[in-house]
Amino acid sequence: MKTIYQFPDIPEMRHLTVIVENRGRKLRTKIEGRCSPKLWLWTKWYFAAFSQMHPLAEEPDGNLYSLYLPPIPSQAHARTFTSTLSSHIFKRPLPIAATIGVSEDCQYHCVHCSAAGRSRSRPVLSIEQLKKVIRECLDLGVANITFTGGEPLLQKELEECVALVPGRLATSQVFTNALELTESRARSLKEAGLHAVQISLDSPVAHEHNQLRGHPNAFRAVQEGIRNALQAGLYVGISTYATKKTAHDHRLLQIARLCSEWGVHEITVFDAINTGRMKEQNGQLLDMAARKVLLTDSKAINRKFRGKMRVATQSWTNSGKGFARMIGCLAGHMQIHITSQGDITPCDFTPLSFGNVTTQSVRELWQKLVTHPAYSKHTTYCRMQDPEFRKAYIEHIPEGSDLPFYIHEP
Repeated sequence: MKTIYQFPDIPEMRHLTVIVENRGRKLRTKIEGRCSPKLWLWTKWYFAAFSQMHPLAEEPDGNLYSLYLPPIPSQAHARTFTSTLSSHIFKRPLPIAATIGVSEDCQYHCVHCSAAGRSRSRPVLSIEQLKKVIRECLDLGVANITFTGGEPLLQKELEECVALVPGRLATSQVFTNALELTESRARSLKEAGLHAVQISLDSPVAHEHNQLRGHPNAFRAVQEGIRNALQAGLYVGISTYATKKTAHDHRLLQIARLCSEWGVHEITVFDAINTGRMKEQNGQLLDMAARKVLLTDSKAINRKFRGKMRVATQSWTNSGKGFARMIGCLAGHMQIHITSQGDITPCDFTPLSFGNVTTQSVRELWQKLVTHPAYSKHTTYCRMQDPEFRKAYIEHIPEGSDLPFYIHEP
């Protein structure tokens, strides 16, 4: 498979072409046209980093390395690469991913819910407003759109939203608790064009997961949802989070064993962050020792499964080492979040609003976000875990305020 990457939206690269070809798991690149040594080296390094990885799957379009990225090479990934170059080489930030809240309702009462405390005083976006947001995200260059909630499967018109994300431009996925992920719903989502589902699993022990989710059938829903999604032809990821205790208990190794039995493609491990219902639970936050355990366990899992299943941890993306240095804090860098009420926030863990899509376009609000002093520079470490950032922007939020809280102009 060979794909031609061109860059009409980057003035400095309008006459440059990158030809990307996958030969098995290896990626080969050929650069045609004049470019700086820095750009040449950076491009070669970028694709070489993926060549060292075992793909999760080999699709007709290219190799799939993560559920958060389009296959490589592909025209959808060319959009990802364009936004990445714009951000890192030319210092004109563009998001590669958008998470969009399509419902504020949820059947669960999770102990770690990051959306807890969000305002319900304003109406949720209508289906037409959601469609407008999706189109504006695609126009901005986003190549991965993730539908969130609340619980997004409670949005009866979710398939209409999914259908607006053409595979040639972007991949789409849904973060779900899987309680509503029946056989028929999985099929209808696949038929609408959905690429993957990310199913939340807080514990490999059934009664613990049920307790953490506040629902007696939560664990069974995960099992059934995975089976239904796989039968429908969807890729399946598991989303979990790590606390200091679960890291030291090697909970990730236990989850990985289950996921291997279930046929899961990828596991995402978020850090426990003191936001939402975990706002005051600082004792559960990761320390350096816990992060080292997570990194060691994730490396062991990835070596064992060699691409048949992969683990990605926030502790790695925030490590500042190697390829992870390019990733760092996704918020306002590679990602933008739109709440179900239309507020633009840097990510769904950050209770700060930069405005609302009902009054301004996604592009205008993105520019407002990335030019704000708090987000105008890339950082390799999660801002919501940075004491200085929290002191400046989070701790001053008045108790009882509507969330997300509108961030003041600089």
